[in-house]
Amino acid sequence: MDMLQPRQPGGAALSDKAARTGRAADAPTAMKIGLAGLALLALAPAMVRADGRPADPLRSPQCLAARADLDALLAQAGAPHARQLGRARREAARACLGGSEETRQRSGAPQPPQAVPPVAAWPQRPAAPSVPAPLPALPIPRPTVITTCDPAGCWDSQGRRLNQMGPLLVGPHGVCTIHGALVTCP
Repeated sequence: MDMLQPRQPGGAALSDKAARTGRAADAPTAMKIGLAGLALLALAPAMVRADGRPADPLRSPQCLAARADLDALLAQAGAPHARQLGRARREAARACLGGSEETRQRSGAPQPPQAVPPVAAWPQRPAAPSVPAPLPALPIPRPTVITTCDPAGCWDSQGRRLNQMGPLLVGPHGVCTIHGALVTCP
C-alpha cells in the first residue's frame, strides 16, 4: 500500500500531473492551424484527379449510367444480342475502371507471324581432313633382374621393393611376372 499518494474520499489516487507539468495545455496557435491547413492542401490532389473526376471512378455518374445500361441488357427476358452485350460491357469497363478508347491486345497473346526471307547460304568447301596427332608411345615394361631377396620379398635392378605374398611377388602397381631371374612388374 502506497502511503505517500494522496487519496480521494472514494479511495482513488489523486493525479499530480498538473503539478509536475507546471501548466495546462496551450490553445492551438496560428502556426499550428496554418500547418494543419497546409497538410490538408497537400492531401487534396489525392482526392480529385487532374481532369476533375472524383478519385473513385466506380462512384462516378458515367460509371453508374454504364452499369445501369449493362444491367438493363442482362435483365431482358430474351438473350441480348452478343454485339450489344459486348459493347455495353466495354463501355462499363471504360467508364468504371478507366482506360482509353483504343483496343488493347492482351499481354499473353502471341505475336503475329513474321515473314523472314530465306538466308542465302553459300556452299562451303569441306574442310581438309585433319590428321590426328599420333598417340604417345605406350611404355613397354622391360624385365628387370632380381638382385637380392629376403624372407619378406626381393629388390630388383631398378631399386624397387617387390613384396612376397605367398608364391607371388607384388610390385608398386600390382602382381609381377617371374621368368627365372627376370621379373616384369606393371
